[in-house]
Amino acid sequence: MTTNHPGRIVAGLLLLAGGFVVAVTALAIAMAKVLVDGGIPVGGADVRLLNDLVAVLPFVVVFAVINVAAAIGLFAERDWAPSIAAAAATVATIGGVIGLVLVVVGRDPFARIGSTGPSTDGVEILVAFTVVYAVVLMALAAARPRATSITGAAA
Repeated sequence: MTTNHPGRIVAGLLLLAGGFVVAVTALAIAMAKVLVDGGIPVGGADVRLLNDLVAVLPFVVVFAVINVAAAIGLFAERDWAPSIAAAAATVATIGGVIGLVLVVVGRDPFARIGSTGPSTDGVEILVAFTVVYAVVLMALAAARPRATSITGAAA
């Protein structure tokens, strides 16, 4: 049995943490929807934002499950795991970059209505999200087996 490459372990830990955070976020959105439907008073803009988030909640849950499954696969040294992990990290990194661009150009979903600029909380969340998944991609790249020439020597 071979030992697991440190890059796979780092990627697995980050995917496991990311999947957990995304799953907890999905749970929080679902709980907020239950509370709002139960009569908790909130503003109209908050209700509309919550309804938008609930609409994409199934995709968020699937993303969390894929993260956890890829992490478990990396820890178990499954052949399919790096591909799934790289796909999830690529989607997350691209999504984070697009989110940062939208925040910078003024389409910040985290900003208060009538604010003049992006929310620092929103920017921090997006930067952290993007960096974590970019590090996953780098760790997976470092863990890839080295290509060899036809003579068997390292290229």
